[in-house]
Amino acid sequence: MRTKVPSPKQTVVLLAGVLLVLYIIFRHFTSFDRLRGHYTIGVILNTIELTPGDMDVVKLIISKKLEQINRQGGVQGRELRVKYLDDEGSSEKAREIVRETMDDKRLIGYVGCWSSTRSKAISELVGPARIPFVGGYALTPLFTAYPTMYTAERSIVDLATVFNELLAAYRRPAFVGKAEDLYSIAIFRKMQETADLSPEMKLVHEKWFAGEHRYTPADIDSLSQALLSNEADFLVLSFESGITSYLVRELRKAGLTMPIYTALGDLGFVASQADGQEAGELYDLNVVGIPGTFNLRLQEQVPAFKKEIRYGQTLELQLSFGARLADSIGILAEAARSSGTADSADLPIRERINQGMQQYIGAGRIYRGWFNDWYFTPERAIAGDVLLAWKPPNTSQHILAPRQYMHLDDTLRNVPVLYTHMDLVQINRVSDTDGSFYATFYLEVTSAGRFMVEQLDFTNAARSEISHNYLLDIKLVRQRQLEGVTPLYNYLYKISGKFIFEPDLRQYPFDTQRFPISFQPASALRPFLVQPSHPASRDTVFEVKGWNYNSHYVGFDHDIISSVNTFESSRHTIPFYKFNYTFVLARARIDFFLKVFTPLLVILTITYFSVFIPLHRFETQEAIQVTSLLASIALYFSAYKPEMEYATVSDKIFIFTYVMITSLIGTSILQFVKRKKYNTESRLARVYQHYIFPAIVLVFTLAVVW
Repeated sequence: MRTKVPSPKQTVVLLAGVLLVLYIIFRHFTSFDRLRGHYTIGVILNTIELTPGDMDVVKLIISKKLEQINRQGGVQGRELRVKYLDDEGSSEKAREIVRETMDDKRLIGYVGCWSSTRSKAISELVGPARIPFVGGYALTPLFTAYPTMYTAERSIVDLATVFNELLAAYRRPAFVGKAEDLYSIAIFRKMQETADLSPEMKLVHEKWFAGEHRYTPADIDSLSQALLSNEADFLVLSFESGITSYLVRELRKAGLTMPIYTALGDLGFVASQADGQEAGELYDLNVVGIPGTFNLRLQEQVPAFKKEIRYGQTLELQLSFGARLADSIGILAEAARSSGTADSADLPIRERINQGMQQYIGAGRIYRGWFNDWYFTPERAIAGDVLLAWKPPNTSQHILAPRQYMHLDDTLRNVPVLYTHMDLVQINRVSDTDGSFYATFYLEVTSAGRFMVEQLDFTNAARSEISHNYLLDIKLVRQRQLEGVTPLYNYLYKISGKFIFEPDLRQYPFDTQRFPISFQPASALRPFLVQPSHPASRDTVFEVKGWNYNSHYVGFDHDIISSVNTFESSRHTIPFYKFNYTFVLARARIDFFLKVFTPLLVILTITYFSVFIPLHRFETQEAIQVTSLLASIALYFSAYKPEMEYATVSDKIFIFTYVMITSLIGTSILQFVKRKKYNTESRLARVYQHYIFPAIVLVFTLAVVW
């Protein structure tokens, strides 16, 4: 029998169908509109201080931020890209790379350059050209003439206030720093001013080393002898992290035990490179926020980052540094969209960004970044609290110092730190519909001052509909005082109750949910900070039914409270901290597989076997197929499913089943109608039923299972 060749009309229809399917698939995976042209932001880094591993993490985080920005339409309808520039730790090199790139019309700004000295060097180019710049300098008085330059660091004005509080506890401080570095010079002058104002304090030693100096054993011996002979009780080291780590190790080996302040260096990096406990007692200001935790928005991104990076001792520094750079890029992109004056549409893109950035001064606008909530002080420095980090002499990890300082009602006040540890016992009675769960846990609180649990406001605890009190049972298990240089009070509470969470059920039943236990100060007038225990000591073994442990983290967030004085036309902002212990759990799949997925596979298999029934038994074949369709519909209404306004994965599995069974019914009818004409349509229907249908079901099953 001769094979019938498809007619031109049939061929065109078949080809059109294939092209339509391919187009739909393409639009699905490229759902955002195609961007025309591109803009570039220069990212100024320093490969002298950053290792290749650091660079990989930073570039990964920035790439994720760029994907987010471009999915939202880019900048003025153009794709946003970055160009990495290496200043090699040199002011001359920084000027050179800026001079070579600043005339590019597609370059809309610079971020990075984490140095007051190097930022000052390029300000002579960037400032007069009015190029948007978000850098990493603290010496804001040096940049007052350039209104387009902002910094992601705290201003030296705010830093000096807390530094003076730290320095006031010592009587014989010493300084060793990097010559010709502007920040080191500024810190030394602050020490001089403090010593001049205090008759009990004397600056006993001052030493400067050139940036390119090669240290010898004689240098270390001379320095240690000078510090010992002068009986220094506090040392400020103002060098980059690598040199600071080396000097700390060598000075400790020489027998020096006084506390060391790492001015230019990062405390976390120094502690990790200086053999932990052997580094002794260290201090630093405003390292990366609260050690051991991040902003909640960054914490939610970290699992995706960790799939592509390796865990290391400096990962916290890498993530925070990368997130700050990514946010610097993000705020420039948002500023381009937020410049909303009527005549701004005709402005060049750089001026649109400059105009938009002015709205962030004084919290007129707030950029909700990954690293932080971004707004700027009148000095164009990022606003926020200056935190004092401390590495105790007998530990290897740095934490918040027991006492912190915050501006409340325009007054610098002492704010306590609560050192907390949560031991989760149980999570049960999870309700997807109500968005609630019950939890039992032990909460340990250690503080330099006395503490009462009434100071905590559990923000996501459920309330009684009658009394509006929290549905919590709180019992004090233990209370004791810990002796030491700084006496500490330790409390242990057992807490159980109902908590609220926000389920995202789009991936049900293969979903992963976050179960938070969050709290904040009960009064904004009595704030505190929370220092969680080290991640390695946090509890990961607890009782939970129907869920599997995935991960956990501690994060924080802010409520930025605006206070407006109508009579003086002034505005103040009060950051109100909230802290979250979040447990990430994956739903157990066994129940869904046994009660839903396996029955659907059986239904599809029986339906597939029906295609082998001869056509003269068409009624039997159709009866089996229609019955299978009705059975799958009945299973859908009998199986548990959350009531949502969107389709879950479970819903899509049922829809897939309906479509596949319906396709067999349709092709069976086609074969029956064409039973006397064994033409191309009949062959295609037969090939689909015998080969394509089982292949699609097999691939779909593997995709669901794996």
